[in-house]
Amino acid sequence: MYQQFKPHPLLREYIDAYWAVTNTSGAVAHSRILPDGCVDIICNLGAAVTNNAGEGPRMLASEKAYLIGTMTRYTDSCPPAEARMIGIRFKPAAFASFFRFPLQELADNCVEFGQELVELLLCAGHDFVPVLDKYFLLHNTRASREMLPVINSIQQHKGIIRISDLARAHYQTPRQLERNFLKHTGISPKAFANIVRYQAVHQHIRNSKPGTSLLQIAFEHGYYDHAHLTNDIRKYTGRVPSAL
Repeated sequence: MYQQFKPHPLLREYIDAYWAVTNTSGAVAHSRILPDGCVDIICNLGAAVTNNAGEGPRMLASEKAYLIGTMTRYTDSCPPAEARMIGIRFKPAAFASFFRFPLQELADNCVEFGQELVELLLCAGHDFVPVLDKYFLLHNTRASREMLPVINSIQQHKGIIRISDLARAHYQTPRQLERNFLKHTGISPKAFANIVRYQAVHQHIRNSKPGTSLLQIAFEHGYYDHAHLTNDIRKYTGRVPSAL
């Protein structure tokens, strides 16, 4: 079972959602997680879980917290029986408003992080949303606010924007923009824009009527041709467009 919860209104500029995964089926579950440009903290309160982010499978130990860096490709999760995980999904570039931690080398990877959250959540039981709200309201420094308008620009353009134009619009040089993106997201502005474009085209394909031309969709989203679109979809989802 996957559930999402909205954070306190004062946190919604920075935190996309709190989420919880529980498995009471008595068997291992399988799910595919797709890139979204976000950073997550996962607190594993149940049995150990296999996570395939990074160079190979890794066990997320019971009663441990982990920081999951920005994903640039899909990964598969296999929650075992008796799994219980609670996560905090930060909006793109907003993680730095709560923690000072270098994200440059964390893309597609995970590290142990934020163990104090595990203790709070174990005490909170199932009424954990107010506990997380209190914690993040106290820890919000707003340190990433200067990056949020840049993220909004990319999202408004659905990822189809030249990095030089983006930098100019926000009074930065392309090199400054690159440094800021690596610091606040762990990936380059171009890599982030590609994820945003993929998300837009993914939604477009899923909402399209049968028989809609994939070539036309490709052109509308800045792809060179049908093959370029297919390769991007396969990279981020592991599937071809017709299987979305």
